[in-house]
Amino acid sequence: MTSFRSFIGSELMSIKQNIAAVRNMIPNNIKLKPSERRSMFKLNTKRQEFVQKAVQYMRKNPNTVPSFVDVTVCNNYVHLYGQYSELLEELEQVKTKLEDAKLVIGNEIMKQTRAYFQNSKNASESGNEQLAKIYIELKPHYAVGRNSKKEEKG
Repeated sequence: MTSFRSFIGSELMSIKQNIAAVRNMIPNNIKLKPSERRSMFKLNTKRQEFVQKAVQYMRKNPNTVPSFVDVTVCNNYVHLYGQYSELLEELEQVKTKLEDAKLVIGNEIMKQTRAYFQNSKNASESGNEQLAKIYIELKPHYAVGRNSKKEEKG
């Protein structure tokens, strides 16, 4: 099992500052509504080859490009799209590692606190009043989600 340690304050601050620096490099004026997202053309991996070939033809044959299409902008955007894709892939890997670590940590603390809860339950059944109070206090908080039992209505 991997051992975990808490971040020290300066490490956490450094991580947050680096995230803020990345956030500040990305245009803030783009805030798409769900309907806008749905209505846009999606440049996915299947369409990237089309875009690259079209831009290539525009560069090789500038006389075939309509006046309302800016080849320089297209070139820049193809390059920028690649950079954004690369950064998103890196961020997804970091996000997955954080989520996995958080899941393992959550599992470990749940196993420990569940053992404490079960111990309190067993001790309360044996007449330990102090642990009976603790068990009674913890019981409604433990029985949530998948662990909760639906009350039968009679």
